[in-house]
Amino acid sequence: MPLHETSTPPIKVLVRREFMLDHQAGHGEYELGVMISVRSIPGNVALFQVLLENGVLRDKLPIHALHHVEHEHEHPFHHLQLWNCFSSNFNLVELQYISGLIVEVKLKSGKWARGRYLWTMQWGSDITHGIDLSLAVDPAEHKSAHFIELDNGEYALQPNNRLRWFEPSHVTKPYPEKPDYKVNTDEWNCEAFDKWATEDSDSWAYNVSIEQQNINK
Repeated sequence: MPLHETSTPPIKVLVRREFMLDHQAGHGEYELGVMISVRSIPGNVALFQVLLENGVLRDKLPIHALHHVEHEHEHPFHHLQLWNCFSSNFNLVELQYISGLIVEVKLKSGKWARGRYLWTMQWGSDITHGIDLSLAVDPAEHKSAHFIELDNGEYALQPNNRLRWFEPSHVTKPYPEKPDYKVNTDEWNCEAFDKWATEDSDSWAYNVSIEQQNINK
């Protein structure tokens, strides 16, 4: 996995100028650019790097600095990205089956905002001095962040449990008002059993011995 920063699919974006002028000027103005990378620092929002038309490569832009159409800022940044980055060790993946699908985001306000799925940030272990200090692989805490182009001109990074997907050939049942699913708290390790062993040989097609009383435990 890459560390700290990775390339994004190139996306034409409008950058709010006040974010490039330390909020001292430029309010209501935009500059056209191309998003080229995203940075993940634990405990912070995702930060994007954009190549502007004037040749400036501007970095450390939060998600609410970027629009895809000119639009008055509507949602606070902590509504657009619900959770901070989990780790500096991460990857970007476009989930092919849902690529380009319409999806609705349930914001902190309880309102739904519609948009289009583009790609996903997926975090892994962040090893520091031999110890993973993050929650990136904790089964009950880990979250993906799906990057969504909202219809109102903004972008969002949201986990699975805040999204409602529209796929006409498969999603045919009503969305539950409040799904009753629970978070996963289990980890499964297929080698963590003491009642089985491989044969002591250099055979490629080795046999496995299992004590029957433990086979399903």
